Amino acid sequence: MWHIKTFDELSNREIWAIYRARIAVFVVDQHSEYQDVDEQDLTALHVFYEENGELLAYARVFEKDQDTVTFGRVLTVRQARGKGFGKALIQQLMDVMATRFDQDKIEIEAQEHAVGLYERFGFEVYGDTFLDVGVPHKMMVAKNQKKTAGTEGAN
Repeated sequence: MWHIKTFDELSNREIWAIYRARIAVFVVDQHSEYQDVDEQDLTALHVFYEENGELLAYARVFEKDQDTVTFGRVLTVRQARGKGFGKALIQQLMDVMATRFDQDKIEIEAQEHAVGLYERFGFEVYGDTFLDVGVPHKMMVAKNQKKTAGTEGAN
């Protein structure tokens, strides 16, 4: 089941599952040393898929500035990879941004291996490859397909 929650709406167990998954993917699997938990967690919408009490996919989305919305910490846990959760998660994020954010532009820092996935959702690469905690990234941008009242899908 998909969930979209503010930090204050998350249960203790949900917060634990989110942090556990983020550390497993980004710190352990990708061998990156960085401060995963940050202030954006407090203001972001947390979008995640849970099945039988297990978190399988997760990302957070938040306002970058008055013109731009962004998302990050995009992950699918190891046992759920190759089952379509990544694509479904990006679609959930696109829907959340279209219905809950007024910004016209979406800008992300995409891990280089995931660029093709984001391109399927209308993102375009700009600028040079850069390293973020040792992982190659590309800046990507897309137009937020905002929906007006009455055209929103059920979340």
